[in-house]
Amino acid sequence: MSQVELRSQKSAQHDFAGLEASYSQIVGEQKRQLKLQAKHTPLASDNTARQQIKVHITRFLRNAWKHRARVSLIAGGSLGIVVLLFIISMIFLPASLSYVFAQQKNCVSSPLIFPSVFKTDSRGTFTLSRTSTVSIGHTTIFSSMLCATPAQSPLPSTSYINHQWMSIAGIHIGKSIKVNTDNYPVADESSLGTKAIPIEKPLLFKLNIPDATFNYAVAANSKTSACSKQKTTLSCSLAPLKLAYASSYKASLMRVFHGRVAGMVLSKNLQTITATAVAQTSINQGATVYNKPQQITINTNKTITNLQPVSLTYKNASGATTNISITASFKGQTITVSFVSALPREESFDLHIDNITASDDSSLEQPYNLTFTTSGGPAVTGSNIPSYGLASGQATVVSFDQALNPSQDPSQFISLLVNGASQPATISMSGQRITVQPKNSYPVCASVTVKLTSIAQNMDGVSGNSTWSYTSRSHCYTIFNIGTSVKGRPITAYQFGSGPSMVLYIAAMEGNEQNSANLLQQWIPVIDANPGKIPSYRTLVIIPQINPDGYAANTRLNADGIDLNRNFPANNWQTQVTEPLANTVWTNDGGPNPLSEPESQALASFYEAHRPRLTLTMHSYGGIVEANDASDSIALGSEYASLADYRAIPTYAIANFFNYTTTGAFEDWANDKLGLPVLEVELQSPTNDEYSRNLPALWTMAQVSQ
Repeated sequence: MSQVELRSQKSAQHDFAGLEASYSQIVGEQKRQLKLQAKHTPLASDNTARQQIKVHITRFLRNAWKHRARVSLIAGGSLGIVVLLFIISMIFLPASLSYVFAQQKNCVSSPLIFPSVFKTDSRGTFTLSRTSTVSIGHTTIFSSMLCATPAQSPLPSTSYINHQWMSIAGIHIGKSIKVNTDNYPVADESSLGTKAIPIEKPLLFKLNIPDATFNYAVAANSKTSACSKQKTTLSCSLAPLKLAYASSYKASLMRVFHGRVAGMVLSKNLQTITATAVAQTSINQGATVYNKPQQITINTNKTITNLQPVSLTYKNASGATTNISITASFKGQTITVSFVSALPREESFDLHIDNITASDDSSLEQPYNLTFTTSGGPAVTGSNIPSYGLASGQATVVSFDQALNPSQDPSQFISLLVNGASQPATISMSGQRITVQPKNSYPVCASVTVKLTSIAQNMDGVSGNSTWSYTSRSHCYTIFNIGTSVKGRPITAYQFGSGPSMVLYIAAMEGNEQNSANLLQQWIPVIDANPGKIPSYRTLVIIPQINPDGYAANTRLNADGIDLNRNFPANNWQTQVTEPLANTVWTNDGGPNPLSEPESQALASFYEAHRPRLTLTMHSYGGIVEANDASDSIALGSEYASLADYRAIPTYAIANFFNYTTTGAFEDWANDKLGLPVLEVELQSPTNDEYSRNLPALWTMAQVSQ
């Protein structure tokens, strides 16, 4: 080898070593960048790195050009240098691309030979991929486009660094790739916070640009609802949020990336509209309908735009549901439900509306049900008829559950029966009442029946429910007066039965002994309720107040100042008498002569005319039963005392009981002049009528033999 060739070879070897050094320097720089990226730390001063790489590549190219003749010997000529330079530029020059959210994948022109031998970061926010490839067989030899796809939720206006590299003999060779994100799409806030919204319609938002990166959801009431996207419009259903009408909520629009919340777009108060509601109906809820309606009107609180199915049903006797043929229409705020035929009577109906939509897109909070019942004809609800004790000539008033048709003749469906026979009566009708006035007085203790048939009609001609019958009984006593008092008050007597043997009961001969009168007055209705306890041979006569003037004034004496029980012509009658508690004080209470008073005259006349089998005079107070010693009075007195738990004392021993002398007494007169038995019953209390205590004894005396 000549000296010239030798020098040329050495010079080429020296220059190739320089190229290797420059290449190694570039590779070292790329390794340093990859290590920094692996630590998730952005490259420091990316512009500086770009400049350093440029410097190294330029130096490498200059050296290669300066020694091109020599390099050609190694690299295979100028074509090899060009290819090498192209590869170096693809591998080492930094790249960047802009990511806009309107596209799910963003690409930039970035030619690369044999892209499959290169690797990219997979742990970052973006995933890099190659497109626009050229392949031979199954081998990709060229790609012209570099694309970025978000793997994690990207932030707006942010730069992300990724790396692309290849390995040669264990050495990583590559470059940095920067992904610059754009601003987020902005949502129009007018859908929230401005006015009340319907809960049935989707909530709409407008984006300023399309968004291919994020999904969206709305949140409120501790629930979320996904939104659908159509270009720049978001449609968010409110149904999953279970919002209530007329309520306020804190609502938010959120970005969602791969099923996870990626941030809040906006948050405002959300107010829902009021629900559509039924305001008024022509038939009230739960009402009984007495007329024959042809339709039902339902008024709502809002203008109606849609009416869902309406049904009208009732359950028959077997429990099966029967549908009524109807037509339903609406206009403005009114729904009209018309019936094809008249509604069946005495049935319970359910008018059902699935839903109503109003002009503000509100609906019913829940399906609407109107329940009502159709009536039958007028039905009796009550009357003034007592179970017994119907006064003679008393009018009967029958009440109905609805007004009666005034054009009908009540005598066609109501009648009055006395002891089973039809009786003449004046029948009048007004509103919901019929009055039956008998033209004749009722007999004593007569069976009285008021009877109705089924044809009574209400105001709308509905009939069929008026069948009714009630049987009572007239009073089993007659009332008469045996005389009058000094002041003209009647001395009233009540007579039960009509047997030949009378038992007479007298009270309040001393007007201030009012509990004795109350005892007999309380017993009268009990006898009237139990007339069967009076023997057929018996007549009972009860005179509760022999001294009505004294009773009214609550004084012992009558209006003339005479003690009636000292005014009878007994053998011991005298004008001057000693009264109870007066001790030795003498008064003229016996009267100027026996039977000087109208009250004592009336009683004596009645007594002598009827000569009762037994007489009981009720007084107070002492807790004794005194027999007048006539006939079987002592035995009867003992029986009464035993039943009432009183003490029995005969007349001959009474002086030992009272501290005063009794003269001109009724009981003594009955024995002295007529020889008839009389029991004087002294109640133990000055005020209590002791009714329960005396009742068994009163009944026993009423039933004594004749």
